[in-house]
Amino acid sequence: MKKLLLLFICLSTLCAYSQYAEEDVLNYIDNYSKLAVQSMKTYKIPASVKLAQAIYSSNAGQSKVAKEARNHFGLLCNAEYQGEQYYETSDRSGNCYRTYNTVAESFQDHNIFLTTRPRYESLFQLAPTDYRAWANGLQACGYSINPEYAQRLINIIEKYTLTRFDKQGLQQDTESEVAEPKPVVQEVAEPKPAAQEPVQNQPATQTPKSDKHKQKANKQEEQKQVVAQPATTNYDGVEPDTIINGIEVYIQRGKRPSTSAAAGNRPIITMNVFTAKPNEYKVSYFPYTKRDVYENNKIKFVIAQKGDTYAKLARETQLMESDLRYYNDAYDEYEPIEGEVVYLQMKNTKSDVSYHKLEMADSFRYLSQKYAIQLKILTKKNQQPAEGFTVGSLICIDCK
Repeated sequence: MKKLLLLFICLSTLCAYSQYAEEDVLNYIDNYSKLAVQSMKTYKIPASVKLAQAIYSSNAGQSKVAKEARNHFGLLCNAEYQGEQYYETSDRSGNCYRTYNTVAESFQDHNIFLTTRPRYESLFQLAPTDYRAWANGLQACGYSINPEYAQRLINIIEKYTLTRFDKQGLQQDTESEVAEPKPVVQEVAEPKPAAQEPVQNQPATQTPKSDKHKQKANKQEEQKQVVAQPATTNYDGVEPDTIINGIEVYIQRGKRPSTSAAAGNRPIITMNVFTAKPNEYKVSYFPYTKRDVYENNKIKFVIAQKGDTYAKLARETQLMESDLRYYNDAYDEYEPIEGEVVYLQMKNTKSDVSYHKLEMADSFRYLSQKYAIQLKILTKKNQQPAEGFTVGSLICIDCK
């Protein structure tokens, strides 16, 4: 009876993974082939195999797990996974699926999944253009219980000539190559300065500071009315460098305030940056960098050194710069300072810490980095009081 039940589940799985139209596959290839090519360049996973796995596991993006959890590889929850969980109600197995904010996150987690587990080490000894060996190797390593898994991947690769993306993955990046789009992140709109003619040998300090302070004061006068509104969770109208009685909403993109000049009756202050010292945290395993890797709230990180940039750190950790910036809420021209913590994966959604007592110059971004908890989680849990946040206010980190 048990054997018949297992056979029924396997046959149901085989049928489920064939329910997509030709147009769905072609659209999927158009939308996500760049992610597969970038994965090949960074992690040496053949783009053809990567795309075939995604098409097969997600029903070309049409499965419920793909649509509702953005999980395109069917990765399940396990002891090390701390993110949001998704249970597909029609899945009789009762499997818990990992949930992602974007499809790019799903592709990246799959990269980490294959490259950090010893059972798949043998795959990376294979030629990156030998898609047949990779498909059979995945099945031999136990990636899927479907006895026809390897042949299914091969059929998809050959039918849609996915090997053309392997050729792209073997090419070296050039400056003229189109960069992969950054993950979709809701950012605060920021007015752009008017274009100016370049001036040779003119120091930046010659820009009149008084005008900047007047503009800042005018902005903050307008924002006082926003802060005065009762219990709003909408931060879209607040500028990223705004200080709300001692706490900023987002880090100022591209640069930090560096002086204590008065702007109206509200100061511009240097915001706290979360730093760490070597061996201050638990050492963690990450095989794709020679740097020391540590762990905070189960999230891996490195400590920035003098002269580091996100581009440099991305090269040395075999990650994409856009991912590093996304993980650390660092956009535009912002670069880490010496000693700053730089996370190598998405921050957690939970923490063992319940509250944080605000100190001057604390920011939500600082708290997000300090406790390795996602920034959007913090802003969602902490409603803006009518009188604004003050030093000594309790900020919910993971309060019950």
